[in-house]
Amino acid sequence: MLTIDYATFDDHSAITELHVRNWQAVYCNDLSEQYLTHDIHQDRFQTWHSRLTQPMSKRHILVAKQNGKMCGFICIELDAHPELGTLVDNLHVNPEIKGQGIGKQLLAAAKKIMAEHAQSDGLYLEVLASNLPAIGFYQRMGGAEYCAQTWQAPDGTVVDEYVYHWPRREHLTF
Repeated sequence: MLTIDYATFDDHSAITELHVRNWQAVYCNDLSEQYLTHDIHQDRFQTWHSRLTQPMSKRHILVAKQNGKMCGFICIELDAHPELGTLVDNLHVNPEIKGQGIGKQLLAAAKKIMAEHAQSDGLYLEVLASNLPAIGFYQRMGGAEYCAQTWQAPDGTVVDEYVYHWPRREHLTF
């Protein structure tokens, strides 16, 4: 049975591990080998440690668990952009169980939080141009490419990315 709840500090290690594993698999051609094999662990550990110990009122972190084991998470920041709305800062699902609707359910939970707490109705995210499976997923969820830009990754690498946007949360389709 899948449950979705707010993350607690107890989820810190599982969130960090999934984030690291997904970036290592998906960004292997975009980020440096040094970063992906060594530096990523401390970098992601610090990121999630900070987010879970120093919460912000507009940041919401949810975890999806199957039989008590974390299998995905989403981090959103309400009203992060004056035009685009709420930022999906992270959405990760265990690659071994992708395709089971976990990403959709995490987005649905984010949509509900937006309806209850966000001032703006839009939703957006940034996705690396090389991450074609994620782009396909966001398009199936009703997202449209808003613009192309570059991202300076934590290792200093500059990579191409797209901003995907849903002008109204109702455009997020499941």
